[in-house]
Amino acid sequence: MSSELSVDTVIPARRVVSDKYRVVHASDVDTLRNTLARPLSGTSEVVTEYEQDLATWFGARHAVALSSGGAALSVALYASGVGPGDEVLLTPSCPLCTIYPIIAAGAVPIFIDTREHGFGADPVSVRERRTPRTRALIDIPMWGYPTEVDTLQSLTRELGLKLILDLAHSHGTTLHGQPLSRFGDVSCFSTHERKPLATGEGGFLLTDDDALAQRGRDYSRFGNLNGKDFGLNYKLAALPAALGKSRLASLAEQIGKRRENARYFLHRLDHSRVNEKTIIDGGEPNYYFLNLQLRFADNRAFIDYLDDHGIPSDIKRYGCKALYEFPALARYRAACPNAEALLGGMTTIPVHPGVSTDELDYMAACINRYDAA
Repeated sequence: MSSELSVDTVIPARRVVSDKYRVVHASDVDTLRNTLARPLSGTSEVVTEYEQDLATWFGARHAVALSSGGAALSVALYASGVGPGDEVLLTPSCPLCTIYPIIAAGAVPIFIDTREHGFGADPVSVRERRTPRTRALIDIPMWGYPTEVDTLQSLTRELGLKLILDLAHSHGTTLHGQPLSRFGDVSCFSTHERKPLATGEGGFLLTDDDALAQRGRDYSRFGNLNGKDFGLNYKLAALPAALGKSRLASLAEQIGKRRENARYFLHRLDHSRVNEKTIIDGGEPNYYFLNLQLRFADNRAFIDYLDDHGIPSDIKRYGCKALYEFPALARYRAACPNAEALLGGMTTIPVHPGVSTDELDYMAACINRYDAA
């Protein structure tokens, strides 16, 4: 770590650093205007073109554009054969958005623990909590940090489970030079306004499995209204699809800027009790948010200190805790000490392209000056 900002550095006047990055391109208005002259439904050729570009960008055989990240999870579960009474394994360190589609499908969420160093599913816990009713495992790389999806791919194939990746945070995150989505049977993305690829609301799924793709596409279109196959309407309309197609061209540049900002900030971070969360071998985060590992007697006090200085944290904003600690999910409680320790020992820092160099300096200075005593 650099000593460019020592503990004696004077912190600039308080400012508020925004954790919200709204992607806006000069071409957006023209894109929407031109699209208005074309069919606007979810079966428009505009959507098909967007799906083709998504598949190319991520190196997938199939992409299915959908109305939200939650819709993508619902479609992925159905396409994977998950139904009422089936069990789905997932870690409790993920957002509520991940578990609700499982419950809505009539399936039973079974919590498994994470690894000690990161949010990936622990293979030992997977084996211990799998039962004959288990149909799938959902792995959730939080805040764009890669997990050991290669190991999970081998494990789920051995156990006869579908590997569903919830990559809502992980556009452009890689492992061994490959997008994380290359390792899942089906991968789900959100394109909510705050995501790196943003369409306001929206999502998509990726898969190399022809049958999964067709089953997912059919389900998201009311079973094609053929009176034989069940389905719901989860299609993405043409206007957000057009935005997604246009903005996809600058996604790599945006992720590059996030990584540049993270490197800049970390070069100036100089506190013995704060460091970046472990990045697994061969992994490269997209830095949706920079994760900081904390080693204070009272980590929450440190997060509150940053908040008082205008530095936001997803941990505080969303009250992040193991999902079974929320009243609505208490009946699914299962011991997951690693997940609890991870959430209790970290915070997030915004490093999106809208964060200025002065703001990165300010955040580093505030952290370097913190005295837990």
